[in-house]
Amino acid sequence: MHEARSASPKTTRQPAGTSAKVGHRLCCSSSLIKTRKLAFSSSNGSELVSIGGMNFRADTLNKTTLPLDLKPEERGLTQGALLERYIGALPPDLADLSPSAASYAQWADYDRVTWTDWLRSRGASADAVKLMTIGGDSRALSALYVLRQYALLRGKRQYYKIQGGMDRLPQAMAAALGPVVRYDCVVGAVDHSGDTVLVDYMEQGEPRRVAADRVIATVPLPLMRDVDIYPALSADKQRLVAELPYFEATRILIQTYSRFWHDTGLSGYARTDQPAEVWDGTYDLPGRSGILGATVGGEIGKRLLTVSPEVAVSRGRDIVSGPFPQLLRQTQTVVAHRWALEPWSKGAFAVFHPGQMAAMMPIVSKPEGRLHFAGEHTSSWMGWMEGAIESGERTAREVLS
Repeated sequence: MHEARSASPKTTRQPAGTSAKVGHRLCCSSSLIKTRKLAFSSSNGSELVSIGGMNFRADTLNKTTLPLDLKPEERGLTQGALLERYIGALPPDLADLSPSAASYAQWADYDRVTWTDWLRSRGASADAVKLMTIGGDSRALSALYVLRQYALLRGKRQYYKIQGGMDRLPQAMAAALGPVVRYDCVVGAVDHSGDTVLVDYMEQGEPRRVAADRVIATVPLPLMRDVDIYPALSADKQRLVAELPYFEATRILIQTYSRFWHDTGLSGYARTDQPAEVWDGTYDLPGRSGILGATVGGEIGKRLLTVSPEVAVSRGRDIVSGPFPQLLRQTQTVVAHRWALEPWSKGAFAVFHPGQMAAMMPIVSKPEGRLHFAGEHTSSWMGWMEGAIESGERTAREVLS
């Protein structure tokens, strides 16, 4: 939580979501970071598609007979081509960054079914759905949630990261703010009943209180469940805080002795039917060692939450070794980060199950009195650092208006 006048009672460090990708605007417009943007993933070699324990190079995918039972008209099509075929034309306003409540009401039919069921309703075969959803577990997600992301990203072929590491952005922000930032503070209560908002919090075991003209809550909504707010939020907002799901993603980072994937003309990027997405996180850095990163969620992500860190690391390495078998003898260090087990995130990023998005999105960013709400979950770019930054700009305008 951040107050809009003086000190910040809650600035605990936390991830912005599982995606470290950002769009063009964020990297280019930030005056805090004097550096150039870099492509998020390497173009040095071919990507891989891993299905049924078999690996296929993406640059020859349209020439390969996949181990899938596809319709004749589906064979030879890449994942992207299949998506374009079955998604087809979408309402133009589905790509609006600030859609109205009326727009969400018009999209309600998309929100009634899961993404995979919607693809099947469009005539896609079961194995075409498998290919179109490879790399991520979207079986429980609302079709509207996925289609919104698809519409926003349609036609975009490049994503970017900040040179030197994505943490340079929050570090630069903290440096610009100076001592006004307070770390390791936990908010317990917010009283917005008067002309001044009172925030009670604990700092190094000592109770503190700060008064502000306005307060901006930027934390993931699961953390809001632990804050006493008086007067209580509206019934719709309370239901949103209580019910909005967060993706149970785990990120696996595997340091290798060498970047062996380059030896066979591969980029280090792969999508698998585990499902998982793998990429080379050090393609732009010097040295012989490399790091392959993988993100898993859905059912696999849930199972990884119930095992020890050692087992999570072992299973994560097994998943990545599917498309990259040499990994087993090249592994130097493995780390598994499970956002749902982190006390200051309790999940990776906001998602929506069928029946939730059309009802929740029109209210997620609405202020309540002197309380304002920011964070990736309040933006159309949910799950992206781009969305977190965009939401901060929006709430700043609200406070200053």
